[in-house]
Amino acid sequence: MGTWIKRGLLTCAVFAITWAMCIVYWSGSNHMPDGTDVILYLLVLPVGFLLAIWAIRKIRGSMAAAAAAAATAAAQAQSAAIASPAVPAQHPERRWTLSVAACALRTPHGSDAGTLLEQMQAHELRLELDPELTDSDGFPILAGRVAQIDPQAALDDFHAWRDRQPDHPETAATVVLDQEQYRTLALAADIARELGDRLTLHSALASYIDAPAHRKEEIPLPQLHLMPLLPGSWQAAQRLEAAQWLAGLVVQQGWPAEKITVVPAVGENAHPLLHLDRLIATSRTAQTPQPGPYLAMAIAAESNLGHGTVEHWQDQGRLLHGSRNVGQTPGEAAVGFILADAGQLVALSAEDTVQLHRASLGRRDKSADLPGRVDGDLLSTLAETALRDAGIDAARIGLLATDGDHRGSRTEETLKLGYALLPELDLGSQCIKVAADCGWAGAATVLTALALAHAKTAKDGQPSLVASNDDALERAAVILSKPVVEPEQSEQSTQAMAAATATA
Repeated sequence: MGTWIKRGLLTCAVFAITWAMCIVYWSGSNHMPDGTDVILYLLVLPVGFLLAIWAIRKIRGSMAAAAAAAATAAAQAQSAAIASPAVPAQHPERRWTLSVAACALRTPHGSDAGTLLEQMQAHELRLELDPELTDSDGFPILAGRVAQIDPQAALDDFHAWRDRQPDHPETAATVVLDQEQYRTLALAADIARELGDRLTLHSALASYIDAPAHRKEEIPLPQLHLMPLLPGSWQAAQRLEAAQWLAGLVVQQGWPAEKITVVPAVGENAHPLLHLDRLIATSRTAQTPQPGPYLAMAIAAESNLGHGTVEHWQDQGRLLHGSRNVGQTPGEAAVGFILADAGQLVALSAEDTVQLHRASLGRRDKSADLPGRVDGDLLSTLAETALRDAGIDAARIGLLATDGDHRGSRTEETLKLGYALLPELDLGSQCIKVAADCGWAGAATVLTALALAHAKTAKDGQPSLVASNDDALERAAVILSKPVVEPEQSEQSTQAMAAATATA
């Protein structure tokens, strides 16, 4: 209404001023206007003035709108540049991968990764009270115990191996293991034997064994890089002796001793996915476009089912027990992978191969165990980086596997990751938390999540995202996916198969 009043007043003013000017002009010039003068000067002229005013306003409005639009666009571009800094160019090494030729698993709920994954997705698994482990009040606690192991047999085997070592007296005096550590060794031994048996399928192994000593170098049997990931709380001498024993078990299965190199896991507190990433990073050089030949075995094992561990966790306020419903559940597990390049996959007759991509790792500024809400930005950023390194669209992810447990901070962080990057994923059935269902077993829990993701991707071909967030500070993410076979890669695989067949 106000706009129309203003426009009406303006029109009246224009007509009044125009008429007054014309009348004054005619009176001063002693001119008697006729009908044409009246129409032209008293009607057409004020209408022309009004049209001119309207045109000027239109032009000024258009110019102002254009200037405002330009300013807004510049501001938005500047804001976008600040909020989303330019993504740095990806280093070629971040696209390197190794393929999973074989995987072995031991958990409180069995050793079949596919079945375990289905049970976790259906929420069918529950931890039981362990009658052998009690808190300070004498009540049993929840724990994840692997029933299918024989610690005494592992103890006898380990001592028999130790007795055969030339430096046995000095080693035995300095390296003493407790019952909990023997359970860890028993779990790791099962994995070493299973994967060692899998290595005997290598097409060049029989030719290498049968060849005379001076001809063995001509046989294309690769060096096996063995990396045992044992608890960081162990002494360095304990981890070294256990690693050498595991290498001996692989030799017992048929792999030549001179073809094994034990790779130490540098850094007691380094993240297990960092160790696997080291294997990928050292599988080739920047000058080598394709890896090869490269063969590695990683074994992670840990048992926390000891009275000393339970007492220590309870003293730290870390144990889930009694009326304390916020804490961790002790567990035990063992996981192993054989990682190989394309040529060794053919030599091992591996099927349903899955690629392990480079891991992204980071550290939180604030512990996730402190009171308050948890910031999930770091984990989401690491997952986004892992997706970019792997060249995988987030919409293709079929499983989010974490090593987390039931604690609210870890659950909140996982949900924030899912909502931010994986909105199409059903977090009720396509997200698993290993520690919640199996208990905490250190590096073995992290690699259990990796093994379950491997089983998922091998089954249906969908890429999987593994996110590690159970630790209070350390965070990591990695992608597993089916290989994309390019024509050139297909030709190389065919040539590798032909060479392996000819050698055999």
